[in-house]
Amino acid sequence: MSNDLLFASDESPDPRNSSAAADAADPGAPPWLVLVADDEPEVHAVTRLALARLRFRDRPVRLLDCTSAAEAERILRDTPDIAVILLDVVMETEDAGLQLVRRIRQDLGNSAVRIILRTGQPARVPEEDLVLAYEIDGYTAKTELTARRLFTSVVTALRAYAGLAELERRLAERSRALEEATVRLNRMATLDPLTGVWNRRRFLELAAAELARARRYGRHLGVFLLDLDGFKAVNDAHGDATGDAVLRAVVKRVRAALRISDHIARSGGAEFVVLLPETDGAGTAVVAERVRAALADSPILVEERAIPVTASIGVASWLPGEPGVEQTLHRAEHALHTAKQAGRNRVERAEG
Repeated sequence: MSNDLLFASDESPDPRNSSAAADAADPGAPPWLVLVADDEPEVHAVTRLALARLRFRDRPVRLLDCTSAAEAERILRDTPDIAVILLDVVMETEDAGLQLVRRIRQDLGNSAVRIILRTGQPARVPEEDLVLAYEIDGYTAKTELTARRLFTSVVTALRAYAGLAELERRLAERSRALEEATVRLNRMATLDPLTGVWNRRRFLELAAAELARARRYGRHLGVFLLDLDGFKAVNDAHGDATGDAVLRAVVKRVRAALRISDHIARSGGAEFVVLLPETDGAGTAVVAERVRAALADSPILVEERAIPVTASIGVASWLPGEPGVEQTLHRAEHALHTAKQAGRNRVERAEG
């Protein structure tokens, strides 16, 4: 028998070539974890000797030893990222290793770890049958496994494990990118891109939900429409960029005057709509007046320019006889026109 037959060797492992020494060669590189499950002490000794100097992709190999399939299963449950298992077929029982393969793939759901089966009784099950029936990366008789073949088998398994890990990493990155893109698309579909408040479509969805709640529990629901007075003159005098900055500042002031439960959306160029759940007509008018005053009390500063801003506001409350919020908004729009005709910078309430 050739001297390089791994299990025919009488050499003892050199402590200087232990897995700990290999790990110390590059403390920054995490080791590849290889689990050796075999009930023969000599197998552990010669396996450690054969793989002591192994480095794959500039990372050392760390061997974990156990002597039974049950212990191997426990280690697999407790230790993440085991890359390869060198697994004896016959341990507690004649097919302990084969049963462990089943549990690894099915019960543990571990499809990443690569499994190399080793047996001292190769004639019991034909190699072709085992390879077809079990998800393994290799099957060989211990008497045929030379140090060179063991080295090659482990490197091949590590390469497969690393390739799978890289594929999973790329899939995870693509999944994250897809999730982020979905979030961005959802934001684009629901938010006004300039001011960051709800767009009209999303506002109508929220209004329908609040209306259903108000109808179910007999609650109030208020709305008001806000239109900036003479905003076109701001764009004409200072440019669109300044006008955009003014709109964003307006939204900031309006939000500060609203409650957390209130919803604001941009419904047009300089027009906004606000929904106030559980608020009657008088309460909605109070909030609207607070918003009007917040805008009119002081000019908005944009690049050291003070730009006065006022707003006309039309207020309406949902009436139980109205089938949808569109009718309420229509009455609020009439109130807004009344505010404009009455001199602007004021709040008007709709009838009802």
